[in-house]
Amino acid sequence: MSAPRKRLTYANVASTLALALVIGGGTAVAAGIAPNSVGSIQIKNGNVKTPDLKNNAVKSAKVKDGTLTGADVADSSLASLDILDDSLTADDLGANSASQSEIATDGVAASEIQDNSIDAGEIVNNSLTSADLGTGAVRGSELGTITQRSAVSATIGAGGNGSVTASCLAGEKLIGGGNDGFFDVFVVASRQSGNGWAVFGFNNSGGNRTITAYAYCLQTS
Repeated sequence: MSAPRKRLTYANVASTLALALVIGGGTAVAAGIAPNSVGSIQIKNGNVKTPDLKNNAVKSAKVKDGTLTGADVADSSLASLDILDDSLTADDLGANSASQSEIATDGVAASEIQDNSIDAGEIVNNSLTSADLGTGAVRGSELGTITQRSAVSATIGAGGNGSVTASCLAGEKLIGGGNDGFFDVFVVASRQSGNGWAVFGFNNSGGNRTITAYAYCLQTS
């Protein structure tokens, strides 16, 4: 009596078909692999490629902290939104990499400026006022040369009036003035006149007299 014939099932067919595909050089169809049955141990190292990953499939949690380098980031791909506010320091900036266009108007405070780092080349000419100077900050050594200029009046007759002006030269600025004369010559006025010092007097004596005007001039150029 012959042995009973085994019953043909779907599992028998699927297994046989998968085996035939593997032997014949084909690829096993997904129907032959149970869902969620392939793990890391079944995948050969280095064989998962970019086409195997869905778009946006790799999240932050899948990337080990501190493992990404500049080579992993496309050039010009990071924008302001990708950088944590107040997280960049001087160590993150290349030498001379920040220019005027990268600095907001009025965005630099005293705390961002190194002591003794600003010299005359960084200050706009004629931009400093007295409010910018500390008490007693300007001394004689900070001033230019001060020169005394003088002029003597023409002869003033008895009972007559006369005047004289001492003037500063080009490249000088008047900072003060004064006068000399005689006890019997009354000084009517002594004041600035243009870039010089003018003196007006009355000769109250019985003879001829002169008066001398002085201008104190600061060298500016």
